[in-house]
Amino acid sequence: MKPANLLLAHSSGSLRDNIVGVLEQERGSNPLGVQDARDWPNVVETLRQEQPEVLMLELGPVLARLGDALREVRSCTPHTKVVALHPSADTESILAALRSGVHEFVHPPWQDTLWPALERVISLDSAPGDRQGKIIGFLSAKGGCGATTIACHVAADLRRQTKSKVLLVDLDLASGMVGFAMKVQTSYSVIDAVQNLSRLDESLWKALIVEAKPGLDIVPAPSTISSDSYIAKDDLCQLIRFMRMHHDWVVLDLGRSLNRFAADIYEDLDQLFLVSVLEVTALHGLKTIVRRLTDRGENLEKLQLILNRTPKMMDMSTEDLAKILGRPLYAMLPNDYPSLYRAYSNGTLLPPEDRLAKQFSALTSKMIGVSAAQPKNKKKFRLFA
Repeated sequence: MKPANLLLAHSSGSLRDNIVGVLEQERGSNPLGVQDARDWPNVVETLRQEQPEVLMLELGPVLARLGDALREVRSCTPHTKVVALHPSADTESILAALRSGVHEFVHPPWQDTLWPALERVISLDSAPGDRQGKIIGFLSAKGGCGATTIACHVAADLRRQTKSKVLLVDLDLASGMVGFAMKVQTSYSVIDAVQNLSRLDESLWKALIVEAKPGLDIVPAPSTISSDSYIAKDDLCQLIRFMRMHHDWVVLDLGRSLNRFAADIYEDLDQLFLVSVLEVTALHGLKTIVRRLTDRGENLEKLQLILNRTPKMMDMSTEDLAKILGRPLYAMLPNDYPSLYRAYSNGTLLPPEDRLAKQFSALTSKMIGVSAAQPKNKKKFRLFA
C-alpha cells in the first residue's frame, strides 16, 4: 500500500493501543495523528489543518449525530476517506455508518480487518470532490476599473474553452455586480454558504449555487448587507478550499483595493489579476497594492497586472509603463464601452464575435496556456505585454 497520512479519532485507550499496534506492525514510517473523538471541534480543526488521506473514526462518541459529523468532515477536507471503527459488527451500526457516507466499517479482530480496509480506501479512484481546481481572483486598483466585467467574461470563456466545471463567486459584497452582469435570480449568496459550513456537502452546495449555463455556476453577493454579512478569515479560507475541491476553475471577483477578503485569501490563490486603467489615481492604487503585498512578504509571482480600457494611442511604451509600475504587464485590453452598454442592456455578456469579446477570449487562452488566434488586422497597441 502506498504511504498515506492517517488520523485516528478515538475515545477508548484500549482501542487506540490496538489500532496503533496493528499500524506499527504494517505501516512502517507513515505518519499517524491521534485525537480524542469526544473533543469533536478539535478533531475538525485537526482535519482542516492536516488534510489527512484517511480518518479512522471510533463511532461511539459521534454515533448519535454521525450524519452531521461526516458532513463537517467533508466540508473541511472533502478528499479524506472515513474508516469507521466499532467494537462489534451489529447490523444497525453498519447500516447507519454506510448510509452516512463512511467508506469502510471495521470491527475486531483489528489485525485481520483494519489493514485490508485501509488498502481499499487508499486505492480508491479519486471522486469528483477530490479535484484540485485552480483559484483565480480579479481585483480592481480602484473602483470602476472593470474587474467585474473581466471576471464574468473570463469565467464564461473558461467554460467554453476548457469544457470544465467553472464557478464564479462575487466577494465584492459592497457592489454585488456579478449577479447583475450574469442575470442570476436566487435568494442565496456567499453568506449562506459561510453560515452553513458545518453541514456543507455536495448536495447542499448544489442547492446554494446557480447554474448560469451548463458547466458555469454562480455564487452571488448578498442583495443587502447586515451584521450577518461578516465573514471570518478562517471561514472564508475553508469555503475557498471547498470550492477548489468541487470545481475545476474558481473565478473570484474581489472588489477594489487590497481589501480584507483579498488579503485573507491571497495565499490560497493560484493567481491574482490586478486590474487598472490608465489614470493617475488608478495607477497609484495599483502601485500601493503591490507595495503592501511586498511588505507582507507575499509571493508576487502569482500577481499579474492587467491594464484595462487602454487607448489606441499611448504616450508611452508598454516597457516604460512597466518600469513605472515596477512589474511587467500581463495584458492590455481595449476600451469598448458602447458594446458593453448594449450587452448589459440586453441582459447578456458580449457576443463571441465582438472585438472586445475576442480580446477577453485571448486573455483566457493565455491564462490556460493556449495560443490565441492572431487578429487579421494589426492593432496600434499590443494585447499582451
